[in-house]
Amino acid sequence: MATPSGVLAGAGPGGPDGMGREIAQGPDAVAVTLANVAAQESGITELLARSGRITLIGTGASLAMSRIAAPLWRVAGNGDRELIVRQATELALGGLDGLTVAARDLVVAISQSGSSPETLAAAQVARQAGASVLALTAHLDSALGATATLSVEVASGKEAGAATKSAIASLAALLAVAATLPSDPEGIRAVGEHLAQTSVAAWRDALDAAARLAEARNVWMLGFGAAGGVAEAAMLLWHEKVAHPATAATPSEFRHGLIEAVRPEDVVVLLGAFRGDSGEGRYTDRLRA
Repeated sequence: MATPSGVLAGAGPGGPDGMGREIAQGPDAVAVTLANVAAQESGITELLARSGRITLIGTGASLAMSRIAAPLWRVAGNGDRELIVRQATELALGGLDGLTVAARDLVVAISQSGSSPETLAAAQVARQAGASVLALTAHLDSALGATATLSVEVASGKEAGAATKSAIASLAALLAVAATLPSDPEGIRAVGEHLAQTSVAAWRDALDAAARLAEARNVWMLGFGAAGGVAEAAMLLWHEKVAHPATAATPSEFRHGLIEAVRPEDVVVLLGAFRGDSGEGRYTDRLRA
């Protein structure tokens, strides 16, 4: 794939081109991951049935995937139980956010390697408190896999640095555990086909915007709710793969302070479905103005 700017061309090994190849492998990683969730369905159902509060934890891209999944998980559960997202470090260091782990909690720990020290320490704290731990990892034989009550394999395979396949596969696993993505063979096939079509169809549009993004002094990535998690994941990928400044925030966080740092040579990316008749659409119309 030809890179459209000097910034992208100079990003180095494993940069945007490598990321593109890994994204293209995402549909297959998702399909296998959904099948792995289906294989553990009885154990997952048992964990959910005996849990009170559900806590999603991770660091980096894993944490961003949790923030994408959480709003969708809450809607699917009809608010029948509390679900929160925490940085693994906050749990591991004893509740810096004022929360503690209870014995009836289910902690869902996401780590591609299974060896993230913060996530592993948080999982160990949760187990010591009597909570159940569901691990989503590409390495079932890892320290996290050994610590967890139950583990599901995220079929991401090898990655060149920043999370690409593991991010989308982890998100698929989270949504399948919440029953918002299908895990039956026909449903898995449909999801895989949709992702493959979307990746190919959107690629040219992405390239058209790539030069403006790459040449920007700073890229501001904004979104509410699940789109906020997408913004955070995009920021991480932009830093790790392009090695160029980017900032993630909600539109309201951006509007109150951050916007003062914007310059004409910057690019602001709004992520989400901004229908004009929705509250979100009206808010972002004001932001554009």
